[in-house]
Amino acid sequence: MLKERDKILEQLDDLLIQSTRGRGAIAAISGSTAVGKTTTLNALAERATSAGSTVLSVVSSPHEREVPYSALAQLLHSIEAQCVATDGPGNGGPGSLRPGRQAEVAAALAPPGANDDPLTVARRTYQVIAELTTWRPVLITVDDIQHTDTATLTCLRHLAQRLTQLSLTLVFTHGVSVDEQPARVLDDLLYRTSARHFHLEPLSRVDIMGLAASRLPVLPSDRLIVEIHRLSGGNPLLALALIEEHRLRAASESVPGPVPPQTTEGPGRQTTTEGGASIGPVFYQAVLAYLHRLGPRAVRLARCLALLDESTTPLLLSRLSGIDPELLKRYIRLFTSMGVLDGVRLRHAGVRQAVLGEMPHGEATQQRYRAACLLNEGGAPPQAVAMHLLSVGPLHDGWVLPVLQEAASHAMEDGDVPQGIRYLELACECSSDEGQRLSAKSLYAYGQWQLRPAESGPHFRALKGPILEGKLAGNDALWVAEGMLFHLNFEEALEVVDHINTGDEELSNALHSTRMLMAAEVPGLLERLNRPLPATTAPATSHAELRARHALALVLENGADKYAIALAEQVFQGSQSRPTSRLSGLPKALLALCYADQLDSAATWYELIAAEMEGHDAPGWRAQIEGVGALLSLRRGRLADAVRQAETAYSRLSGPRWNVSSALALTVLVEAHTAMGNHQAAAKHLAAEPPPALFLTRAGLHYLYARGRHHLATGNTYLALSDFQECGTLMRRWNIDSPSLAPWRLGEAEVWLRLGDREQAARLIEKQLTNPDTGLTRSRGMTLHTLALVQATAKQPPILRDAFRLLEASGARYEAAAVLADLSRAYQQLGDKRARPTARRAWRLAKSCQAESLCQALLPTSMPQSMDTRPAEGSRGPDRVAQDSFGTLSESERRVAMLAAQGYANREIAERLFITVSTVEQHLTRVYRKMGIRNREQLLQGAHAVSYESV
Repeated sequence: MLKERDKILEQLDDLLIQSTRGRGAIAAISGSTAVGKTTTLNALAERATSAGSTVLSVVSSPHEREVPYSALAQLLHSIEAQCVATDGPGNGGPGSLRPGRQAEVAAALAPPGANDDPLTVARRTYQVIAELTTWRPVLITVDDIQHTDTATLTCLRHLAQRLTQLSLTLVFTHGVSVDEQPARVLDDLLYRTSARHFHLEPLSRVDIMGLAASRLPVLPSDRLIVEIHRLSGGNPLLALALIEEHRLRAASESVPGPVPPQTTEGPGRQTTTEGGASIGPVFYQAVLAYLHRLGPRAVRLARCLALLDESTTPLLLSRLSGIDPELLKRYIRLFTSMGVLDGVRLRHAGVRQAVLGEMPHGEATQQRYRAACLLNEGGAPPQAVAMHLLSVGPLHDGWVLPVLQEAASHAMEDGDVPQGIRYLELACECSSDEGQRLSAKSLYAYGQWQLRPAESGPHFRALKGPILEGKLAGNDALWVAEGMLFHLNFEEALEVVDHINTGDEELSNALHSTRMLMAAEVPGLLERLNRPLPATTAPATSHAELRARHALALVLENGADKYAIALAEQVFQGSQSRPTSRLSGLPKALLALCYADQLDSAATWYELIAAEMEGHDAPGWRAQIEGVGALLSLRRGRLADAVRQAETAYSRLSGPRWNVSSALALTVLVEAHTAMGNHQAAAKHLAAEPPPALFLTRAGLHYLYARGRHHLATGNTYLALSDFQECGTLMRRWNIDSPSLAPWRLGEAEVWLRLGDREQAARLIEKQLTNPDTGLTRSRGMTLHTLALVQATAKQPPILRDAFRLLEASGARYEAAAVLADLSRAYQQLGDKRARPTARRAWRLAKSCQAESLCQALLPTSMPQSMDTRPAEGSRGPDRVAQDSFGTLSESERRVAMLAAQGYANREIAERLFITVSTVEQHLTRVYRKMGIRNREQLLQGAHAVSYESV
């Protein structure tokens, strides 16, 4: 027993001893439900029996409270059992009474009738008990006396009034009664001046430690005890259940072999862990048993709490449960003292599931409907109402459909697209009005696009007929048209757009947004519209998606347009309160920065957005953003990252038919594999024939350029020429001839150089240089690179150095490595001693990009077989010693050595590290001495080679 219970038992023992001296006593043990009152009472009965007392026990039940003498019948039956047990010669018990007294006792033990006079029954009962006390002390225990019928209470009060004359002890347990006010006779019985009162408090941490230590094979940790105390609220029933959960888990973990998975089927059956304490079926069943002991009203209240969950308020709970507010307050206090309630919510999700799991289906459906109605009347958020409607099924109440549609919109904005889809599926069944049902279906199609973009096409195409029939219009019809554009269903999309009436100002703005989408995604379609769409600019108050579309369209037309960049930045800096509401604009805004050659800024925003998207179940948007991230990685020379991201995006976006986003991801894969020298992988991605509709899209331009790069890398020069020229034709026709989108002129110039026509290549470069490209640092660097190649060798180095500076500043590492490769060749042809360090620097930069083809091209036979030689692990040969000597350099010496290894002159190193040239020379002298070499050339040879990645 626990310390507090032991102290109470010791005091009750004293009362028993007192009764043996002819002075009866009365005591009451109170406390909340399942706090240990019955356990304490049973322990007292065992002690009394061991001490030789006659023990008569009664257990009262709320189901028998209205049955007169139901508890007394238990008492009389217990007396009769005692008489039989002690009957026999020499026992000296009640069975040895003289014949006359035996008849009187037998008459008194006959169960009283409901109409018997209470006073007469009380006197007869007193006579029997008095007779028993003449033989030995008597202990009468009544468990849960608050449930005892009034007639029996009258008999007990009669006994209590005569205790001083008997060796009798009366001990009752008294729980909290919230359903009814206690009978007056019960107050008379419990609150006599001679009565002793004991109250059981919830278990302390020390008590729980004692319980756990007695039931677990290993002494529990303090952390476990703290968690059990917190989770149980000190309730012994719940604490014991948690201890048993821990014992079962420990036993399963100690069994050799694989641990079977936890059962998650069915309500309240899963096991979770909080702070080391296991919460599972044993605990949930203990809570259910606890609730049922409180009576049907408590169970009903628990079910209402479980249904309402986060939406619970005292008023709403009272209306749903039908419990009076004042009575409800008493129940809330009781549940809180039990440890199962936190405020007005059930503390554990598993308890909630267990309570709902045993709720009859009919009752659950009815209560869900009532909860939905009450929540809607009270102005609750749509999602809180819709959660209940899902469990009820299709309804045709007028308020249901708008609530479900609004809940779906909020769910998808909050990143829970599957839940939004479930709301919309129900919404489509909840209206007999065709217009409302079609509106719900358009939103459903949009939701399916977010969840399974590759498979969403049929949902959009199915709505074309209703739109042309005039049954679906406005923004709903535009959503459908834009979904068709995504899936390259351009003829259907044009029919829908041409059918929409532009008379409404709000709809005109929406049509303008669609025009911006076409200009950004499907520029080849604008010229095919039967009537022009509005061509206004995006106002400052416009939504993020329109600003993003406008920014992308401006960049495609004007290059690094400052206004466009500002519009894109606004999209990222928008409200964070509902992040997913900005998702539709994020891919376009990222692309705008990418095409404006703002690679570092775009990469920073991409990382933030990708992290933000982790908690959102919106695969469509995540795949689009991942696809743009792949393009960014490609342009920043992170080729392996580009492949990984593009593969992820393509796997989510690709399906039986092409779409604009899967095509973009595929082009990144082709271009990245080509740059890495994986030509077979690139060819595999080009094996499928693209649909003609693709070449009306921006993604089609990427496709032509990427395929041209692949053809050029594999020696198919004329196929490459055709792709680059077709790309240029489309870009000029659509007035988006920006080298940051697809530098087709540079690709074509490379083809002419490969074919030996330097003049044709020069004309293309000159044309490119005459086009304004202010702010396009990467594009400008690439143009200068190609310009240098059409010049005489002597003129190439300064142009290539300018190109490298621009590309290095823009973060385009692969293009920068290619420039260094050509610069090293120019130096070599000119006999410049900088050729070799420049080649090595180019190799290391290309290696960091994983551009193996470029690396191999930089390895002439006069150079070591590998510029990245690494000694075997554990080797202690000369190479290993040299590497160890590099580890002896100071941090400043290492920085200087690394830059020197990349081919930087002393003056350039001084400028980069903000030190003097003299200091650089001193550092290099110490580096040579410590590493055992004579000059900077040896920094790049064999074991002394310093990797580019370490810079």
